[in-house]
Amino acid sequence: MWYWPPAHRYWDASIRSSDVNEPQTNVDHFYHRPIYHVVGLLTDKPQISAISRDLESAGVDVAAVEILCGERGAAILDEHGRYHGLRGRVVRAIQRLGYDGTTLALYDEALRDGDLLLRVPVRPAGRRQVVELLQHHQVHDVGYFGPGTFEQSPILDGD
Repeated sequence: MWYWPPAHRYWDASIRSSDVNEPQTNVDHFYHRPIYHVVGLLTDKPQISAISRDLESAGVDVAAVEILCGERGAAILDEHGRYHGLRGRVVRAIQRLGYDGTTLALYDEALRDGDLLLRVPVRPAGRRQVVELLQHHQVHDVGYFGPGTFEQSPILDGD
């Protein structure tokens, strides 16, 4: 598999901790559904460093976290399957008929508007902790993809 290196980082390198692994940015993984992942949108890009530290403290392999951003991120998400061959087009056509179509459209629009899409791999037992951690850092439209399910997370009250 060929990995696309990020053209640039959207967060300030001066606030990153050198002892925390970095998430992967704009890696071309086409997911039918990102099973066992918490996903969400982040507008406040400088939060990435703090999110990474907190995820690592929670036992998440931060190097396995994926971030999609910009037009390249939207192409990797590939709402219509245009960039991932016949299989991608078929998968996305079926998904657009159901609830996944709404989710794909929301994430595609957010990427094109400048938000980051975070995908955090997590075991089912740890999903609530990761959801709360992300929401604490202003990640919104958070949900968890389980096998055959998508759990939209409620909006937490502010601190």
